Amino acid sequence: MDIRIRILLKIIEERDGKLQMTSRQIGSMLGLGEARVLRLFSTEVGKPLRRHSLEVRMARAVELLKNDQLPIKTIASNCGYTEVSNFYRDFKSVYGVSPKQMRHMHMITHLHSMRSQTDLEPQVSQ
Repeated sequence: MDIRIRILLKIIEERDGKLQMTSRQIGSMLGLGEARVLRLFSTEVGKPLRRHSLEVRMARAVELLKNDQLPIKTIASNCGYTEVSNFYRDFKSVYGVSPKQMRHMHMITHLHSMRSQTDLEPQVSQ
């Protein structure tokens, strides 16, 4: 993989997908033109830069949703959104469900795993 794209992927990961630079600024930082950086990224990673950044942001959101005490509005803000409706739209475009539905599915999975662990504990007879 091109070293410049690896650098860009590292930056995206470290910033949880929140790039506050234009593609022109990114290209300038990497010593490439705007169109070249976008084409190179897409070729090397297999998806557009914008989509990859969105998926990284939404992966962060999924991790935050596991904390059922954290309001979804706060999670949206932590992921760089000022409008919760935009967060919901983007989340659903990546996962096919709303953040609320994802949280609910996680809670059910967590309860099932807790129940399974309880079933596996040795029974003490008296």
